[in-house]
Amino acid sequence: MPLFTKDEIDAIISGLESKEKVSDLGYFSRPFRIYRGEEAFFIKLYLPVKNERLVTYIINNHDEYIKKLKTAGIRIPETSIISRHTGNNHQIIIIQDSFRDGELLRNCIIKADQEELKDLLTKVFSEIVQFLNRKDRETDIGFHPTLRNYALHKGDLWYFDTFPPMLMKQRDLNRLILRMSPHGGLLKKIIPLRFINKVTDEYYNLDKMFIGIVGSCCRLRPDDADKILTFSREYVNHSDLLSAEDKESILQLLKKPPRLSKIWILIRKLSGNTGRPNINTPISA
Repeated sequence: MPLFTKDEIDAIISGLESKEKVSDLGYFSRPFRIYRGEEAFFIKLYLPVKNERLVTYIINNHDEYIKKLKTAGIRIPETSIISRHTGNNHQIIIIQDSFRDGELLRNCIIKADQEELKDLLTKVFSEIVQFLNRKDRETDIGFHPTLRNYALHKGDLWYFDTFPPMLMKQRDLNRLILRMSPHGGLLKKIIPLRFINKVTDEYYNLDKMFIGIVGSCCRLRPDDADKILTFSREYVNHSDLLSAEDKESILQLLKKPPRLSKIWILIRKLSGNTGRPNINTPISA
């Protein structure tokens, strides 16, 4: 059931400029925080498109994707996805239960002391391993466990970035990303489709998921990059749930602070993303 009626949504959107923007880190949408009484919600508006069949497909895939993530043990806040007509187009809207700024994992990582940082990293690493061990192995499914997609609520991780849904093959997700990107037309002209793998490999491959988290932590806390790398390698080495092959693959990528690819940096610039830069100074492994 929708969290809001159509009339409520129309009223919210008409006055959205006055609402509280939650983050500048989104690529497909800039989330806003809205209130109904004392209840707070995130609202995310996506690129309007003419293709109604595409919108219907995305909505159906999104609903099934959330079910698959929950089955794999991922906590997701109450989430509603709908579409609305905007002229000749159809616009996807996602509304979710909100989290406080202090609960957003990225902010928690920045403020954490050394022991708290280790605990947070352990939670995310364990969630990655849990997902890969419990996911439906008969289904193509991606997952993007990056810091900005999580909140820490009452000691538990909650995953709240469910767009684009990833219940599909990687190459199909690449096409969907370009189609629903505000900058898709430009990206199609300058980046071959297969190069989008530089972004989406992190959604489908265990080692890339790990280095995505570690790289983000190192960029947020460059002075602690050595400690972050050391702890991350210790976690991998001591894990009973990672195979020897998985460990070798991850450890090969954790010899120095992982770096964003050039395509990721380009996408950041196009979207005005305010993320932290790569660490340029070599750090010993």
